[in-house]
Amino acid sequence: MKILLHICCSNCALYPFRILKSEGHAITGFWYNPNIHPADEYNLRLESLRRLSGEWKLDVVYPEEYKPEEYFSMFESSHPPESPGRCRSCYRLRLEKTARQARQHGFEAFSTTLLISPYQDFQQITATGRELAEKYNVLFHLKDYRPYFRDAMNLSKELGLYRQKYCGCIFSRDERNRKKVQ
Repeated sequence: MKILLHICCSNCALYPFRILKSEGHAITGFWYNPNIHPADEYNLRLESLRRLSGEWKLDVVYPEEYKPEEYFSMFESSHPPESPGRCRSCYRLRLEKTARQARQHGFEAFSTTLLISPYQDFQQITATGRELAEKYNVLFHLKDYRPYFRDAMNLSKELGLYRQKYCGCIFSRDERNRKKVQ
């Protein structure tokens, strides 16, 4: 099957790529993460993925430029949005762009590396993927990669990939920093 795989970061891409390739799928990665903030963090994650894709010969589609306004435009008030609503909106933003790209470019299915993280809402990602599959008439390839999370993090360490400390958005970074202070 020809699958467009949304990539949240190089670390989370390791095992989904390996597993999907071993199953005989044709995989193209899709880097779309306007939620990552600030720009320095975005660039660290992007460069880590570029390095991995070069070393592993992965086919990855990259955006033309960093556009955090696509993420921030989801919020109407000036108050920081609370999780989990913020996270649901972020999943939708990134998966909808992936599903639309998959449909427009002749992919049979789309998926996301977010499915490997025990820190993400697996049920919400799954529900969003299925809803968008129906909307865009393209399959959502669902696979639970969470059992491979620790192995992926160990492999990313061995490979010397950049390992981030928060999910990506400025709100999650601030939440993490508040917890560290407490």
